[in-house]
Amino acid sequence: MAEHSVKEVCCMDTVRLDEFGKDFGLVHEAIVTGRKISTPRELQTFFARLAHNEDKFRSVMDDVLNLGMTEAERMAQEILGEDRVVCRQSACFTRNVDQPETEPAMLYSEDILRECAEANASGTANWRFAYATGLNLRSQCKLIGCSHEKQPCFDPDWTWWLESHQDSWAKKPALPGYRLLDFTKRFSYLNWDVQGKEIAKLGDQFERAEEQTVAEICFSTFLMNKEERLLPNWYHWGKLRSARGRHVCVGHFDRLGFNAYNGWAVFPSAHLGVVLSRKFA
Repeated sequence: MAEHSVKEVCCMDTVRLDEFGKDFGLVHEAIVTGRKISTPRELQTFFARLAHNEDKFRSVMDDVLNLGMTEAERMAQEILGEDRVVCRQSACFTRNVDQPETEPAMLYSEDILRECAEANASGTANWRFAYATGLNLRSQCKLIGCSHEKQPCFDPDWTWWLESHQDSWAKKPALPGYRLLDFTKRFSYLNWDVQGKEIAKLGDQFERAEEQTVAEICFSTFLMNKEERLLPNWYHWGKLRSARGRHVCVGHFDRLGFNAYNGWAVFPSAHLGVVLSRKFA
């Protein structure tokens, strides 16, 4: 498959993601192409296996989405494992955005990746390597939606942050690019300032992750890793400040939806933790 064809498939330029599958135009085009390169019996057998074998369907989908993997992504998968890596094509596919024209820079060394893998293996961390498109939270909400009937979703019962006076932070994008984030809950029962001091003790290579990126990787992981939910029962206390001046927290990603909350001021809680971000090397 040519590179431009992969982009057309992954970015879905002409098909809305929420409408895909309701009409069979694109599926018909795939069948027409298949008939050009195979016999009717081979094509029938191929689609029959896809229709009735979830593992085979996932394998074929992974192969298609991984056609444009970068060397950085291949190295990350080899070291961390496929289930802990979200590649650029996959991230753009699940966000329904165009891929960058230039290949993103790999800003983490092999030694850093291996250090993270060792921490994962020991059970002391849950490092994920992912490409983030940089979408702000409001744009992600518009894309993902707020319906319990369509998973994943943002929680429709918490819409305070969709109000216009919250635009200054809810519409703030993050820088696109690769990220290394540790989704282990750290520093709960501490207020925000004390959490910051604990992060500083870890060294200048660590920082509090951006809420926009945390949300994006949660959704990408869910969509690519068989509905795996990161932050299932706790919030990441982030950097952004709501209109009330409180630091926003995001997460608690269960079937009710992904949440954005600012009900706490400086009070420590078991539900508030920190997702660590590894700074660029």
